[in-house]
Amino acid sequence: MGATRLQTALWVVTPAATSGIASAYILGISRAVGETMILAVAAGMQPNLTFNPAEPGATITSYIVQVALGDLPHGSIGYQTIFAAGLTLLLMTLAFNLLGYWLRKHYREVY
Repeated sequence: MGATRLQTALWVVTPAATSGIASAYILGISRAVGETMILAVAAGMQPNLTFNPAEPGATITSYIVQVALGDLPHGSIGYQTIFAAGLTLLLMTLAFNLLGYWLRKHYREVY
């Protein structure tokens, strides 16, 4: 009713789509954290802790890949740590999924 296309996009469409955009962003992060081999390849499988995004760094999945490449005896520290790392990834993914669900539910506009 008299609004331009830009005004409609900024004041009607964007607020209505905020919950979906936020949920998609959080679920995308969750999926990226949960991926295993692509993160291991992208990190270069080097245990390097750095804040420089141009250098390869260590991820939890690259740790799992490095430790699991050798023969691990059942019940050893290395064997238990890969399961602890996997559980950490699972809990992080669950937390991101719950946050995405909450954002979608909280900010969703039903017409």
